[in-house]
Amino acid sequence: MTASGTQENRSRSGGRAVWLVGRTWLWLWLAISMVPIVFMLITSIKPTGLANDIPPAWIFTPTLENYAAVLTPGEGSSEGFANLLLNSAIVSLGATAFALILAVPAAYALSMRSFRARKGLSNWILSTYMFPPIVAVVPIFLIVGRLGLMDTYIALIIPYAAFNLPIVVWILRSTIIQLPYELQEAAMVDGASSFTILTRVIWPLIVPSAATAAVLTIVLTWNEFLFALTLTRSGAKTAPVGLQQFTGLYGTDWGNITAAATLTAAPILVLMVLLRRQMVSGLAFGAIK
Repeated sequence: MTASGTQENRSRSGGRAVWLVGRTWLWLWLAISMVPIVFMLITSIKPTGLANDIPPAWIFTPTLENYAAVLTPGEGSSEGFANLLLNSAIVSLGATAFALILAVPAAYALSMRSFRARKGLSNWILSTYMFPPIVAVVPIFLIVGRLGLMDTYIALIIPYAAFNLPIVVWILRSTIIQLPYELQEAAMVDGASSFTILTRVIWPLIVPSAATAAVLTIVLTWNEFLFALTLTRSGAKTAPVGLQQFTGLYGTDWGNITAAATLTAAPILVLMVLLRRQMVSGLAFGAIK
């Protein structure tokens, strides 16, 4: 065997070793990151007496009594947790739809070559995403109170849409810029208006990126706690806020709180698993420029 062949075999062996170490580390990291989720799921199906045991019991008869208590008003919580999940779904979908309605025409305008300030304005819009939401809690609380919108869906939908709007605009704008500009020019030659170009030429091509932005908005809105705690009482209270009602003066009901946490996390986990490929492709397509 020649020296070049030996060196090539060593290079291949080294590459396989690096690949094996990388895969092992990845699976190890994944297993460690799954420990809290698995522990939460196991605790949620323990009988009431065992859920609070320290050290935790690992041999038991699984039960769904914690889920039944959480979903039944007046037992595990002051109100049925199903209502809180419904509120979270309404607010998340409403904020996502509102953000997309505003972001699509804004992204199209910021991608037009005739708009000279498009780059500077786009950078400024993205920079507003770094604005800490906690700074706006008091002003928004006062405005919502003056308008009589406290404890309503609209009190959450508008702030959530506003705070997610910069990243949605940026994703869509980056996608539109990468589309061949000749498509718009051809439509202009045919006499199409800007609205027609946006709805019939641009929109069908940016649907994957719009879906990615929508999923991101849903996830961020679904998990938000601060504004939901401040702007709601009972009528529009969301699931993350409802989790705190299982912690009282005399301790925490671990069986019920883990069951409620599992119900809260499950829709997002299922959504991410089902749409993971679209998420990755959409983010990659919108992040080149």
